[in-house]
Amino acid sequence: MASTTFQLDPADFELSDYGPVRISLPSIPAVTEEDIEAQLFSFVVASAHKGSSIKSLADLDDAWVRDHFEGMSTMEDLKASIKQDLEKTSRMGLENYKLQCCNDALIARLEGEVPEAVVTEAMEASRSMYDDRLRASGMTKVQYLRQEKLTEEEYEQKIRADVAYNLSLNVVLDKLIERQGLAVAKEDLTEYLSADNPEAFLAEIERNGKVDEACQAAARVKAMRQIVDTAIVDEG
Repeated sequence: MASTTFQLDPADFELSDYGPVRISLPSIPAVTEEDIEAQLFSFVVASAHKGSSIKSLADLDDAWVRDHFEGMSTMEDLKASIKQDLEKTSRMGLENYKLQCCNDALIARLEGEVPEAVVTEAMEASRSMYDDRLRASGMTKVQYLRQEKLTEEEYEQKIRADVAYNLSLNVVLDKLIERQGLAVAKEDLTEYLSADNPEAFLAEIERNGKVDEACQAAARVKAMRQIVDTAIVDEG
């Protein structure tokens, strides 16, 4: 969260279980020839400007590949590359879904309610973060509301639910950290917290008195990684 003025005491909550979570995940679907052709067709569409000789999949040949893709010589090279990229995308999507499932399973174990006053305070502290996300996506709040078919009130409810979810997850992770005695030293922070310039990041948190806060955030990441790695997965 963007502020540390609100604090939740893990002692005010209980966890029904401290063991590995059990989740259900679908298997990664195999990349088919149809999937590869769909990607190839996007190249046809992108080339469909006035004067282009590319009008259909049949127009894509080895010469076209050599002209447009460095290091590739044939259509088979391109197809193999597309297949690899699609498989990577599927794996990343499944990994993100696994993380979400683990988060949900952890929160389901939490016994105790986050006070509404704390959620409201956290909302206000985090509002700029949500505004930044919209700007980064290239749309205004009005455009987002139209796209998602949300009213202003529904948007506020969405933010509140998101903030409450994250607060609850942090409490769970703090309980796990306490139970397992997890810790992350300052010199190991960037193993868990990404930073474009690690040295500048460490200097900044030192200067702003945020080292303990960063170490706690890193410990949460460490705990979450352990949960994901040890999750019992049922394919279904």
